[in-house]
Order: sequence, then structure tokens, then C-alpha cells
Amino acid sequence: MGDTGVRRSIVSELSSQFPGVYNNDNIALVSTHQHSGVGGYLEDLLPQITSLGYVKETADAIVAGTVLAVQRAHANLQPGQLSVGNTTVVDGNINRSPFAYLANPAEERAMYQYDQDKDLTLLRFDDASGNARGFLSFYPVHGTSLYEVFDFLDALLLN
Repeated sequence: MGDTGVRRSIVSELSSQFPGVYNNDNIALVSTHQHSGVGGYLEDLLPQITSLGYVKETADAIVAGTVLAVQRAHANLQPGQLSVGNTTVVDGNINRSPFAYLANPAEERAMYQYDQDKDLTLLRFDDASGNARGFLSFYPVHGTSLYEVFDFLDALLLN
């Protein structure tokens, strides 16, 4: 999960190491959460309570690792091409609380086909020769969808 303190520290470090290159306007910090990861790096009070307080070493490790990844990527910049694709994956995730979703106003629910976002967006990074160098996907999945993902993968492998 992202945090403004972690982001602020990453932007500050990259801005000082690469003046005029990286700043608040061109850094997107994309992250996720899990229920088995480290805690203590979020600045908000409620997450601090559940992890028994702020842990500076955890926050520093996240910042240092992120900055190192950007340093390595920056040192290996090459010409290339970025493309984007979108599709809908219906059987890949489930709403973790359909009961809560149904508490939303009917007119709001009527604006959507499903009770959860089913759109998958994929960024593809190619080198100058057109070879894939990396992918970044965005698809809303929660741990409660784990069995749905396994069923989806089984269906792909069996067909």
C-alpha cells in the first residue's frame, strides 16, 4: 500500500540524485497490499495501531529499495516503445463483500455492469527492436479472489 510519507521520501531522494529529471509531477508510485507483509511504515494512525507503531527501519528499507530500482532502471535507459491494451476479464476476481456493495444506492449500482471492476489494463515496454522488455498490469484482485484466479488459470491451461 502506498503512503504519502514513503512517496515524499522517494521523490525527495530521486529529485536530489537526478535534478530536473524526477519530481512530484512525473513519479507514479504504484503499489498493492497484502495481509502478510511488513507493517509500521504508514504515517496514518490506524495502520500504526495494528502494527504496534511506526517502524522507521521498515519505511527506510522500502524507500531505499525503490530508489535503488529507479537508479538501476535509469542507468539502463534505452530507446523503446510503450503500448497499452485493455480487456475485460469476467471470471478473474470476485467482490469480497457483495452485501456491502448492495448497500450502495440503486442508481449508482445501475451505472455498472458488474459489482466489481473487471477491466484489465496492460502496459507493454518494448526495446527498439520490438522485443518485450517488461509488462505492468492493473487488475483489481483481492485475496478473497484467489480461488477465482486459480479457476481462471485452469481454464486457460485446459483450453
